[in-house]
Order: sequence, then C-alpha cells, then structure tokens
Amino acid sequence: MKVQLEFVAARVLNGMNELEKLKYILSEVKKKKILVLEKGLTRQEERSLFKMTMENVSRSFPGIEISSFGEEPAGVRSRLIQLLGGRIEMTVIGPSDLVKEIKRDPDKLRVLAGS
Repeated sequence: MKVQLEFVAARVLNGMNELEKLKYILSEVKKKKILVLEKGLTRQEERSLFKMTMENVSRSFPGIEISSFGEEPAGVRSRLIQLLGGRIEMTVIGPSDLVKEIKRDPDKLRVLAGS
C-alpha cells in the first residue's frame, strides 16, 4: 500500500470553526491519508477529535494516531513569533492501521507508516 502524506497549510483550517475543522480532518484520514497540519490543534480540538473518532470506529476505520510537535504559545515571545508567521508547532494525524509508530522528542518527530 502506498502512503500518502498531505501537508495542510494553516490558511486551509483557519477559516473553519472547530466542528468543520474536525470533520475535514476525519474525512481526509478516513481516505488513508496522513495529514501534517502546519498549525497544530489546540488541546480542546484534539480531545474533540478523539471523541469524534471513537464515534466513527468500525472495521474499515480503526481510529487515529496523533502527535503534536512544538510549543504552546505561552509567553509574549512565543505569541509574537506566531503572529509574525513563525512556525511554533505542527500536528501529524493518520489512520491507526497505517501509522505504526510516532516518536517525538524536543527536536524531531518521526513517523513510521505502512501496511
């Protein structure tokens, strides 16, 4: 099976409310795509995505694997970097039957995928 990575620019999801964003992500992951979101999801959005995913688990869709990389904009410096277009974080989301392992450390995010 081929692995399809899709890099999603922040502007694609910025105009969507939380429900639209999560439906978009889930529909793409159900198509056996691994999404790399330029702008990461908030913790609340991740929780909502997991809840929505659990409601959709079936034989053909076993669920998702998700990992975020980067830092939360906590301080003034981080917020300023984000406003100026700096990359602070990203999120990788894929179907759990395709994403075998996600390893994260402060400097790298490694995804092992395949069927």
